[in-house]
Amino acid sequence: MRVHFVLAQLEPLYGMERAAVLLMRALQEQGVEVSATVLSRSIPPGLDDLTVDTLGLGTRITRLLEAVPPLRRRLRNLPADVRIVASGLWASLPAGAALAGSGRRFVGWEHSLLPERLRFDRRVRTLARLARTNGLRPQLVVAVSDGVARTVRQLAPGQSVLTIPNVLPPKPFVPPREVADRERITLVTAGAFRPIKNHVGALEALALLPAHYHLTLAGDGAERELLHERASALGLAGRTTFLGRVPQVAGLLAEADVLLHPSRAETFGFSLLEAAEAGLPVAALPVPAVDEMIPTFVPGILARDTSPAALADAVVRLTGDQRPTVTDFEKAWHNRRAALDPAEVGRRWVEALR
Repeated sequence: MRVHFVLAQLEPLYGMERAAVLLMRALQEQGVEVSATVLSRSIPPGLDDLTVDTLGLGTRITRLLEAVPPLRRRLRNLPADVRIVASGLWASLPAGAALAGSGRRFVGWEHSLLPERLRFDRRVRTLARLARTNGLRPQLVVAVSDGVARTVRQLAPGQSVLTIPNVLPPKPFVPPREVADRERITLVTAGAFRPIKNHVGALEALALLPAHYHLTLAGDGAERELLHERASALGLAGRTTFLGRVPQVAGLLAEADVLLHPSRAETFGFSLLEAAEAGLPVAALPVPAVDEMIPTFVPGILARDTSPAALADAVVRLTGDQRPTVTDFEKAWHNRRAALDPAEVGRRWVEALR
Protein backbone atom coordinates (compact mmCIF):
# COMPACT_ATOMS: atom_id res chain seq x y z
CA MET A 1 0.00 0.00 0.00
CA ARG A 2 1.12 3.56 -0.76
CA VAL A 3 -0.21 6.68 0.97
CA HIS A 4 0.45 10.33 0.18
CA PHE A 5 -0.40 12.96 2.80
CA VAL A 6 -1.32 16.57 2.10
CA LEU A 7 -0.40 18.65 5.15
CA ALA A 8 -1.03 22.34 5.78
CA GLN A 9 2.37 22.69 7.49
CA LEU A 10 4.93 20.77 9.54
CA GLU A 11 6.49 23.72 11.33
CA PRO A 12 6.40 24.22 14.28
CA LEU A 13 6.29 20.51 15.10
CA TYR A 14 3.45 20.64 17.66
CA GLY A 15 -0.08 19.26 17.84
CA MET A 16 -1.39 18.27 14.43
CA GLU A 17 2.08 18.49 12.90
CA ARG A 18 3.55 16.15 15.48
CA ALA A 19 0.57 13.82 15.03
CA ALA A 20 1.23 13.69 11.27
CA VAL A 21 4.88 12.70 11.71
CA LEU A 22 4.01 10.02 14.26
CA LEU A 23 1.30 8.59 12.01
CA MET A 24 3.53 8.51 8.92
CA ARG A 25 6.19 6.64 10.87
CA ALA A 26 3.59 4.23 12.28
CA LEU A 27 2.37 3.47 8.76
CA GLN A 28 5.92 2.88 7.56
CA GLU A 29 6.30 0.34 10.36
CA GLN A 30 3.23 -1.40 8.90
CA GLY A 31 5.04 -1.72 5.55
CA VAL A 32 3.21 1.21 3.93
CA GLU A 33 5.12 3.41 1.48
CA VAL A 34 4.52 6.95 2.75
CA SER A 35 5.13 10.39 1.24
CA ALA A 36 3.76 13.88 1.84
CA THR A 37 3.33 17.33 0.36
CA VAL A 38 3.38 20.29 2.75
CA LEU A 39 1.62 23.48 1.65
CA SER A 40 3.29 26.08 3.86
CA ARG A 41 6.67 26.85 5.37
CA SER A 42 9.70 24.62 5.35
CA ILE A 43 10.34 21.08 6.55
CA PRO A 44 11.84 20.92 10.06
CA PRO A 45 15.06 18.97 10.64
CA GLY A 46 15.01 15.42 11.88
CA LEU A 47 12.59 14.05 9.27
CA ASP A 48 15.13 12.44 6.95
CA ASP A 49 13.34 9.09 7.33
CA LEU A 50 10.26 10.54 5.60
CA THR A 51 9.74 11.51 1.93
CA VAL A 52 8.34 15.03 2.19
CA ASP A 53 8.24 17.93 -0.28
CA THR A 54 6.88 21.43 0.26
CA LEU A 55 5.10 23.98 -1.91
CA GLY A 56 6.67 26.71 0.23
CA LEU A 57 3.53 28.86 0.41
CA GLY A 58 2.77 31.44 3.09
CA THR A 59 0.35 30.92 5.94
CA ARG A 60 -2.38 33.40 4.95
CA ILE A 61 -5.81 32.12 3.99
CA THR A 62 -5.01 32.88 0.33
CA ARG A 63 -2.80 29.78 0.31
CA LEU A 64 -5.99 27.73 -0.09
CA LEU A 65 -6.26 29.09 -3.62
CA GLU A 66 -2.54 29.39 -4.31
CA ALA A 67 -2.02 25.72 -3.48
CA VAL A 68 -4.54 24.33 -5.97
CA PRO A 69 -2.54 24.54 -9.26
CA PRO A 70 0.73 23.02 -7.96
CA LEU A 71 -1.19 20.52 -5.88
CA ARG A 72 -3.24 19.50 -8.91
CA ARG A 73 -0.05 18.69 -10.79
CA ARG A 74 1.43 16.87 -7.81
CA LEU A 75 -1.59 14.74 -6.92
CA ARG A 76 -2.70 13.88 -10.43
CA ASN A 77 0.77 12.58 -11.23
CA LEU A 78 0.63 10.07 -8.40
CA PRO A 79 0.09 6.44 -9.44
CA ALA A 80 -3.54 5.37 -9.38
CA ASP A 81 -3.04 3.01 -6.45
CA VAL A 82 -1.77 5.74 -4.07
CA ARG A 83 -4.24 6.69 -1.34
CA ILE A 84 -4.39 10.44 -0.67
CA VAL A 85 -4.94 11.68 2.90
CA ALA A 86 -5.48 15.42 3.52
CA SER A 87 -5.01 16.68 7.08
CA GLY A 88 -7.52 19.24 8.36
CA LEU A 89 -9.66 21.76 6.49
CA TRP A 90 -6.60 23.77 5.47
CA ALA A 91 -5.34 20.80 3.44
CA SER A 92 -8.65 19.08 2.58
CA LEU A 93 -10.14 22.03 0.71
CA PRO A 94 -7.19 22.59 -1.69
CA ALA A 95 -6.76 18.82 -2.09
CA GLY A 96 -10.45 18.43 -2.97
CA ALA A 97 -10.24 21.32 -5.46
CA ALA A 98 -7.07 19.89 -6.99
CA LEU A 99 -8.70 16.49 -7.50
CA ALA A 100 -12.07 17.82 -8.73
CA GLY A 101 -13.02 16.24 -12.05
CA SER A 102 -10.16 13.73 -11.96
CA GLY A 103 -12.22 10.80 -10.69
CA ARG A 104 -9.86 10.40 -7.73
CA ARG A 105 -11.05 10.66 -4.14
CA PHE A 106 -9.24 11.38 -0.92
CA VAL A 107 -9.51 10.73 2.81
CA GLY A 108 -9.90 13.68 5.16
CA TRP A 109 -8.06 13.49 8.49
CA GLU A 110 -9.81 15.80 10.94
CA HIS A 111 -8.36 16.98 14.25
CA SER A 112 -10.14 20.06 15.50
CA LEU A 113 -13.69 20.43 14.22
CA LEU A 114 -15.51 20.92 17.50
CA PRO A 115 -18.48 23.13 18.46
CA GLU A 116 -16.40 25.62 20.47
CA ARG A 117 -13.80 25.90 17.73
CA LEU A 118 -16.55 26.74 15.25
CA ARG A 119 -17.99 29.30 17.65
CA PHE A 120 -14.68 31.05 18.33
CA ASP A 121 -13.08 30.97 14.86
CA ARG A 122 -14.90 32.61 11.94
CA ARG A 123 -12.38 31.26 9.42
CA VAL A 124 -13.01 27.68 10.53
CA ARG A 125 -16.78 28.21 10.22
CA THR A 126 -16.29 29.47 6.66
CA LEU A 127 -14.01 26.60 5.68
CA ALA A 128 -16.39 24.05 7.23
CA ARG A 129 -19.24 25.39 5.08
CA LEU A 130 -17.10 25.14 1.95
CA ALA A 131 -16.07 21.60 2.84
CA ARG A 132 -19.72 20.50 2.59
CA THR A 133 -19.68 21.16 -1.16
CA ASN A 134 -20.19 17.82 -2.89
CA GLY A 135 -17.22 18.21 -5.21
CA LEU A 136 -14.87 18.88 -2.29
CA ARG A 137 -16.09 16.28 0.19
CA PRO A 138 -13.73 13.40 1.02
CA GLN A 139 -14.61 9.78 0.49
CA LEU A 140 -14.01 9.16 4.20
CA VAL A 141 -13.21 11.34 7.21
CA VAL A 142 -10.96 9.88 9.89
CA ALA A 143 -11.50 11.81 13.13
CA VAL A 144 -9.03 11.74 16.00
CA SER A 145 -11.81 11.75 18.62
CA ASP A 146 -15.48 10.88 18.89
CA GLY A 147 -16.21 14.54 19.61
CA VAL A 148 -14.73 15.54 16.26
CA ALA A 149 -16.57 12.68 14.54
CA ARG A 150 -19.91 13.89 15.96
CA THR A 151 -19.25 17.43 14.73
CA VAL A 152 -18.36 16.21 11.23
CA ARG A 153 -21.58 14.17 11.04
CA GLN A 154 -23.62 17.18 12.14
CA LEU A 155 -21.98 19.46 9.59
CA ALA A 156 -22.09 16.98 6.71
CA PRO A 157 -24.97 14.49 7.08
CA GLY A 158 -24.28 11.30 5.18
CA GLN A 159 -20.52 11.73 5.31
CA SER A 160 -18.67 8.49 6.09
CA VAL A 161 -16.75 9.04 9.35
CA LEU A 162 -14.46 6.81 11.39
CA THR A 163 -12.66 7.54 14.69
CA ILE A 164 -9.00 6.57 15.03
CA PRO A 165 -6.96 8.26 17.78
CA ASN A 166 -3.55 9.76 17.28
CA VAL A 167 -0.33 7.84 17.84
CA LEU A 168 1.45 8.04 21.19
CA PRO A 169 4.77 6.17 21.32
CA PRO A 170 4.86 4.09 24.52
CA LYS A 171 6.95 5.28 27.46
CA PRO A 172 7.84 3.60 30.75
CA PHE A 173 5.35 3.91 33.55
CA VAL A 174 5.85 6.87 35.90
CA PRO A 175 4.01 6.67 39.24
CA PRO A 176 2.13 9.71 40.53
CA ARG A 177 3.65 12.12 43.00
CA GLU A 178 2.12 13.36 46.19
CA VAL A 179 1.80 17.10 46.74
CA ALA A 180 5.32 18.02 47.82
CA ASP A 181 4.59 21.15 49.85
CA ARG A 182 1.14 21.76 51.28
CA GLU A 183 2.13 25.35 52.05
CA ARG A 184 2.75 26.12 48.36
CA ILE A 185 0.74 24.12 45.85
CA THR A 186 1.92 24.63 42.27
CA LEU A 187 -0.39 24.55 39.26
CA VAL A 188 0.90 24.78 35.71
CA THR A 189 -0.78 25.50 32.40
CA ALA A 190 0.78 25.44 28.95
CA GLY A 191 -0.51 26.58 25.58
CA ALA A 192 -1.00 29.51 23.24
CA PHE A 193 -2.59 32.58 24.77
CA ARG A 194 -5.72 32.55 22.61
CA PRO A 195 -9.37 32.99 23.65
CA ILE A 196 -10.29 29.37 23.02
CA LYS A 197 -7.54 28.22 25.41
CA ASN A 198 -9.34 30.13 28.18
CA HIS A 199 -6.36 31.20 30.30
CA VAL A 200 -8.59 33.94 31.71
CA GLY A 201 -10.69 31.13 33.17
CA ALA A 202 -7.56 29.65 34.76
CA LEU A 203 -6.78 32.98 36.44
CA GLU A 204 -10.36 33.35 37.63
CA ALA A 205 -10.22 29.83 39.08
CA LEU A 206 -6.95 30.65 40.85
CA ALA A 207 -8.56 33.72 42.42
CA LEU A 208 -11.11 31.41 44.06
CA LEU A 209 -8.43 29.16 45.55
CA PRO A 210 -6.60 29.74 48.85
CA ALA A 211 -3.55 32.00 48.76
CA HIS A 212 -1.05 29.11 48.92
CA TYR A 213 -2.04 27.98 45.40
CA HIS A 214 0.25 29.38 42.70
CA LEU A 215 -0.03 29.20 38.90
CA THR A 216 2.81 29.03 36.36
CA LEU A 217 1.77 29.88 32.80
CA ALA A 218 3.96 28.67 29.94
CA GLY A 219 3.03 30.18 26.59
CA ASP A 220 2.57 33.34 24.59
CA GLY A 221 0.15 34.81 22.13
CA ALA A 222 -2.41 37.49 21.36
CA GLU A 223 -3.82 37.56 24.90
CA ARG A 224 -0.51 38.08 26.67
CA GLU A 225 -1.18 41.67 27.79
CA LEU A 226 -4.80 40.88 28.61
CA LEU A 227 -3.74 38.03 30.89
CA HIS A 228 -1.14 40.14 32.70
CA GLU A 229 -3.76 42.85 33.25
CA ARG A 230 -6.35 40.32 34.41
CA ALA A 231 -3.91 38.75 36.89
CA SER A 232 -3.16 42.17 38.31
CA ALA A 233 -6.85 43.13 38.53
CA LEU A 234 -7.60 39.89 40.40
CA GLY A 235 -4.80 40.53 42.87
CA LEU A 236 -2.78 37.56 41.62
CA ALA A 237 0.50 39.27 40.76
CA GLY A 238 2.29 37.45 43.58
CA ARG A 239 0.65 34.09 42.80
CA THR A 240 1.31 33.87 39.05
CA THR A 241 4.47 33.34 37.03
CA PHE A 242 4.46 34.04 33.28
CA LEU A 243 7.30 32.17 31.60
CA GLY A 244 6.63 33.02 27.96
CA ARG A 245 7.08 30.40 25.27
CA VAL A 246 8.82 27.30 26.62
CA PRO A 247 10.24 24.75 24.11
CA GLN A 248 9.99 21.81 26.52
CA VAL A 249 7.52 21.51 29.40
CA ALA A 250 8.91 18.30 30.93
CA GLY A 251 10.70 20.20 33.67
CA LEU A 252 7.58 22.17 34.57
CA LEU A 253 5.48 19.01 34.74
CA ALA A 254 8.03 17.37 37.00
CA GLU A 255 7.83 20.26 39.49
CA ALA A 256 4.06 20.90 39.46
CA ASP A 257 1.29 19.38 41.58
CA VAL A 258 -1.52 19.68 38.99
CA LEU A 259 -1.79 20.48 35.29
CA LEU A 260 -4.57 23.04 34.95
CA HIS A 261 -6.20 22.69 31.54
CA PRO A 262 -8.89 25.37 31.07
CA SER A 263 -9.22 25.03 27.27
CA ARG A 264 -12.75 25.14 25.84
CA ALA A 265 -11.73 23.04 22.82
CA GLU A 266 -8.90 20.56 22.33
CA THR A 267 -7.73 18.98 19.10
CA PHE A 268 -6.61 15.76 20.76
CA GLY A 269 -4.83 16.43 24.02
CA PHE A 270 -1.09 15.79 23.68
CA SER A 271 -0.44 18.13 26.63
CA LEU A 272 -2.78 16.03 28.78
CA LEU A 273 -0.97 12.86 27.77
CA GLU A 274 2.41 14.41 28.54
CA ALA A 275 1.17 15.18 32.05
CA ALA A 276 -0.03 11.60 32.52
CA GLU A 277 3.34 10.28 31.34
CA ALA A 278 5.02 12.50 33.96
CA GLY A 279 2.83 11.21 36.81
CA LEU A 280 0.90 14.49 37.02
CA PRO A 281 -2.91 14.61 37.39
CA VAL A 282 -5.00 17.03 35.32
CA ALA A 283 -7.89 19.35 36.17
CA ALA A 284 -9.86 20.22 33.02
CA LEU A 285 -13.18 21.41 31.69
CA PRO A 286 -15.79 18.84 30.57
CA VAL A 287 -15.53 19.57 26.84
CA PRO A 288 -15.47 17.25 23.80
CA ALA A 289 -12.20 15.36 23.17
CA VAL A 290 -10.94 16.19 26.68
CA ASP A 291 -13.76 14.13 28.19
CA GLU A 292 -12.49 11.15 26.16
CA MET A 293 -9.01 11.54 27.66
CA ILE A 294 -9.90 11.93 31.35
CA PRO A 295 -9.83 9.54 33.15
CA THR A 296 -9.46 6.77 30.53
CA PHE A 297 -5.98 7.77 29.35
CA VAL A 298 -5.19 10.64 31.70
CA PRO A 299 -5.75 10.49 35.47
CA GLY A 300 -7.52 13.60 36.68
CA ILE A 301 -10.86 15.26 37.26
CA LEU A 302 -13.27 16.95 34.86
CA ALA A 303 -14.94 19.99 36.39
CA ARG A 304 -18.69 19.74 36.93
CA ASP A 305 -19.22 22.53 34.39
CA THR A 306 -17.13 25.10 32.51
CA SER A 307 -17.20 27.81 35.19
CA PRO A 308 -14.06 29.02 37.04
CA ALA A 309 -15.68 27.91 40.32
CA ALA A 310 -16.09 24.34 39.04
CA LEU A 311 -12.50 24.30 37.78
CA ALA A 312 -11.24 25.56 41.15
CA ASP A 313 -13.24 22.84 42.90
CA ALA A 314 -11.63 20.19 40.67
CA VAL A 315 -8.19 21.50 41.67
CA VAL A 316 -9.07 21.30 45.36
CA ARG A 317 -10.23 17.72 44.98
CA LEU A 318 -7.07 16.77 43.04
CA THR A 319 -4.85 18.20 45.75
CA GLY A 320 -6.92 16.57 48.51
CA ASP A 321 -8.46 13.19 49.14
CA GLN A 322 -9.49 12.60 45.49
CA ARG A 323 -5.96 12.69 44.09
CA PRO A 324 -5.50 9.76 41.64
CA THR A 325 -3.64 6.77 42.99
CA VAL A 326 -0.91 4.55 41.59
CA THR A 327 -3.66 2.14 40.50
CA ASP A 328 -5.39 4.94 38.55
CA PHE A 329 -2.15 5.85 36.78
CA GLU A 330 -1.36 2.22 35.99
CA LYS A 331 -4.81 1.68 34.49
CA ALA A 332 -4.49 4.79 32.31
CA TRP A 333 -0.98 3.74 31.24
CA HIS A 334 -2.25 0.32 30.10
CA ASN A 335 -5.13 1.98 28.24
CA ARG A 336 -2.72 4.29 26.40
CA ARG A 337 -0.48 1.40 25.43
CA ALA A 338 -3.42 -0.58 24.10
CA ALA A 339 -5.23 2.14 22.13
CA LEU A 340 -2.57 4.69 21.14
CA ASP A 341 0.37 2.40 20.40
CA PRO A 342 1.87 3.05 16.94
CA ALA A 343 1.32 -0.55 15.82
CA GLU A 344 -2.37 -0.50 16.79
CA VAL A 345 -3.10 2.92 15.29
CA GLY A 346 -1.16 2.04 12.14
CA ARG A 347 -3.08 -1.23 11.80
CA ARG A 348 -6.41 0.58 12.09
CA TRP A 349 -5.39 3.13 9.45
CA VAL A 350 -4.32 0.40 7.02
CA GLU A 351 -7.67 -1.33 7.56
CA ALA A 352 -9.55 1.92 6.94
CA LEU A 353 -7.61 2.78 3.78
CA ARG A 354 -8.25 -0.66 2.34
